[in-house]
Amino acid sequence: MDKKLLSLAVAAGLASSSAVAVDLDAGTGANVYATELTIGVAPGTALTEQALNDVTVNAGFAISASTERYMRFDITGATIGAAGVAVAVSESIIANGTVVAGGATESISAGGAVGDAYVIFEVKASSATNSVIATNDAVLNTPELDVLTIGAIGVTYSLYGTALEAVNNVSTTRLATKAGTIASGAAATTTAVAATATATPAPLLIDVAANGLSFVGAVATTNIGHVVLADVAGVNGIDGTTDVTHATKASANALVVTGDFSATQDLTLGVPDGTYTLAKVFLDHTATGGVFDCDSSDVVTTVLTATSATLAVPAAADTVAVCITTNGVSTILPGSYTAVMTPTAAATFTTPAVSLALDSLAKNGSSTTLNLALSPTGAYPSYIRATNTAAVAGDVTITLINDDGVSSGAFTLASVAGQTTSALGANASTSLLKMSDLMAAAVVKSPTFAAGTNSNKFRVTIDGEFGTIAAQSISTSIDGNSFSTF
Repeated sequence: MDKKLLSLAVAAGLASSSAVAVDLDAGTGANVYATELTIGVAPGTALTEQALNDVTVNAGFAISASTERYMRFDITGATIGAAGVAVAVSESIIANGTVVAGGATESISAGGAVGDAYVIFEVKASSATNSVIATNDAVLNTPELDVLTIGAIGVTYSLYGTALEAVNNVSTTRLATKAGTIASGAAATTTAVAATATATPAPLLIDVAANGLSFVGAVATTNIGHVVLADVAGVNGIDGTTDVTHATKASANALVVTGDFSATQDLTLGVPDGTYTLAKVFLDHTATGGVFDCDSSDVVTTVLTATSATLAVPAAADTVAVCITTNGVSTILPGSYTAVMTPTAAATFTTPAVSLALDSLAKNGSSTTLNLALSPTGAYPSYIRATNTAAVAGDVTITLINDDGVSSGAFTLASVAGQTTSALGANASTSLLKMSDLMAAAVVKSPTFAAGTNSNKFRVTIDGEFGTIAAQSISTSIDGNSFSTF
């Protein structure tokens, strides 16, 4: 009997073959391999031979001692690997309710060599009293399998009456056939962001009443998103038995977050100085009662600029909140944050970078932007008028942006000449606010603020601590007899 490449056992049934994982008759069993595994060039990467990939199937037709039958197993998605040369199995068959050792005999008649995708066994009962019946199990001891991709590995069993039919694999002359899956591929890990609805807590709102210098409640620190690294149970490595996890597939993760970090910059004599302390952006993965409240700094940034932050995310599965601490002087700008996480792959794994959309910072209340406001010193007088269209009163702040994209920072309505309060009543409107007065208030807020290099036009953003706001940009003629709105 040739057992150098593959062996076939005709056994009593699945109940007596507990090591056999794949049962084609029951439709059960299949190993799962991690798609993060690195696969080599032809002949591919060898999946270690192990019992979970063995296949059991009813013979499907009686086999006597005087009649040879031919069992053919075809493999798709893989080829036979070298480790199969040493595989050997015991043989037994039930005869009249008693397990008889050495019942059936089999030998390889074709295939089964390294690189083949099939094997054919010639099988017959060892004696006239030990005939194989249709419900006896044939067990294919699947050897090491070579794969070029991690994906479905299928197997088809066919029983033939002659060697020629088995070699030609004639489907119309099969005495029995069954098909199933030896293994499949799946991602062993996931990297995602927690949706705002499930993230605890959500990012704080920028407080327009504080001129955008802090978050609601006079808080300086908030999160800008939650990154969730999770392991998927039961997805294995090359050995087919060990779960692949974030900790095993990568030794570290670099998270590069892109967005506006200008409000985290350092201060010199109370003025933002353009430098950044790394601890102002950090990770918090200590959840108190499931809340990532940025109360502890577990990992600080390794690189921090006005537009990006780089953090070393621990390799193991975890949930981390990305947190920022603002300086209380710079205006916190609303906007979204994105990230790219690049793992440092461990040996035998390929771990591509993952793009993530984090959360956004937004103001409380409402906001509107006028995209055209004329020069404060132009020939045609220009004004701004804002209206609180909500049913509650609230404070108003204003920001000028020149055509070079430079912002004045938010200043209060009360800081504009002629205005005695920043509050705007329900359904009330401001008086006509001169652009020259708005410019003067902007320069008080930011002394270096000026018109753009190539234009003396502006954009104006108006924020209100109420539900909805409307605004118009108004220009009058020189003689004051006509006006236009924008």
